[in-house]
Amino acid sequence: MTLQLGLGFSGADDQDMGDNITVLDTTGVDWSRVRRSAYAIHQTITYEYEGPVRRLRQRLMVQPREQHGDQRRVARHVRVVDATPRRVRSSADDFGNHVVDIDVPYVADRVSFISWSVVERHTGLPHLAAAASLVDPRLLEPTRLTAPDEALCELAADLRRTCPLGEDLAVEACARVFSLMAYAANVTGVRTTAAEAFAQRSGVCQDFAHVLLAITRCLGLPSRYVSGQMLGVGGSHAWVEVLVPTGDGHARVLSLDPTHGRRTGMTYVTIAVGRDYAHVAPLSGTYVASHAGVLSISKRVTVMSIDSDGLTDVSSSAGEERLAG
Repeated sequence: MTLQLGLGFSGADDQDMGDNITVLDTTGVDWSRVRRSAYAIHQTITYEYEGPVRRLRQRLMVQPREQHGDQRRVARHVRVVDATPRRVRSSADDFGNHVVDIDVPYVADRVSFISWSVVERHTGLPHLAAAASLVDPRLLEPTRLTAPDEALCELAADLRRTCPLGEDLAVEACARVFSLMAYAANVTGVRTTAAEAFAQRSGVCQDFAHVLLAITRCLGLPSRYVSGQMLGVGGSHAWVEVLVPTGDGHARVLSLDPTHGRRTGMTYVTIAVGRDYAHVAPLSGTYVASHAGVLSISKRVTVMSIDSDGLTDVSSSAGEERLAG
């Protein structure tokens, strides 16, 4: 199956973008056999206020990085609705993440930010990093959210005794976090630390990722937090990348999902990487007003194309993978 984008994102209407996207029904697809795929990511972020808001400064980290391993961003678009922005500026942060900063002088009572992105993935391409990343203190030193306590240090010591090698050690650490923790919504928040989540043995994907980061960094394995999307899980997802030496002057990126106790695959789309959740928070900003706002978010990831070895043709008649909040 051949990918045909044909999307005029610059200045295009959002409805037209949706109309131009071929949606594939992926029911029954064996993703382990998929060699190439393409996804469209659509998000609408809306703030509603009790009254006027001034000097709104919004930062979005919701569009995928330009390049990440076998993933390549091929198109992107951001539009502001129900308010007039003074400035919309895109840049890359110190990790190479795509950041959009938007200044809106005045909002009457509502503003929406609509984002479209298209990415391709192609298996077989090695995910390598510079050897310098193996000694990058940002990947080795704990943050406030990932600082280990005595219990996490004891777990790390036990892992080192039983599994001394780098890649095997990282994989076993991921499996151990998966086995010791239970997924539970509404028991943690964005400020919950790894130690706090591990103490109660529960949390959501960002907590699992923070716990694994606390352990891998305690073991001396350079690691980073990944914010992204995963088909079919019902929301944004988080996982961990551990960097291991290749022996030929590079570092190989090992991508691990402790929430599911496995390596990541073709159903994962990376948005940003950093030291922890706070570093890659999808939304942040400030405004001037005496009243609070209410945030609502809708997300959709659509499979546009699949190319695989031995798969039967995938119908494009209907079907989509949704991420809802």
